[in-house]
Amino acid sequence: METTPDPQAARDALREAERAAAAPFVDYPATPLWYSPAVGAWFTALAAIVWYRPDTKYAIPAMVVLIALVGVFVSWHTRVRGTMPTLTGAPRELRGPMLSYGVGVVVIAAIVIPMGMWEPTAGVIATFALVTVGIAAYEAAYARAARAVRKRLG
Repeated sequence: METTPDPQAARDALREAERAAAAPFVDYPATPLWYSPAVGAWFTALAAIVWYRPDTKYAIPAMVVLIALVGVFVSWHTRVRGTMPTLTGAPRELRGPMLSYGVGVVVIAAIVIPMGMWEPTAGVIATFALVTVGIAAYEAAYARAARAVRKRLG
């Protein structure tokens, strides 16, 4: 005896699968207040090393520390969020903030790199300000988009 598939059960199963796929992108604790300034400080330190070109006895250890901090960050971020943000597999609502992030990186670089080459102090200050504000704006946009995903998937 054949049974007719239940269309509502199929829709429910698809929604549950989409909810599970979206979970790593939208189910996470709030970003800590220190996050944006910390990212700004990291990029500022990198910019200062590049623009001020300190002696290698200072530059090499500073770069090692910055690289180690990236490893610590990636470990922390993956543990807290369960994933690193990527466009692949991300719910459609998150693509806008993620693409805006990429555009923001290009815009900030286009501003601070020539500025730092012309006047290192101005470049360092601009790097901290623009990266900190840019990361905070991205985090806010991402949080809004994540709320929209959670609402859509109910």
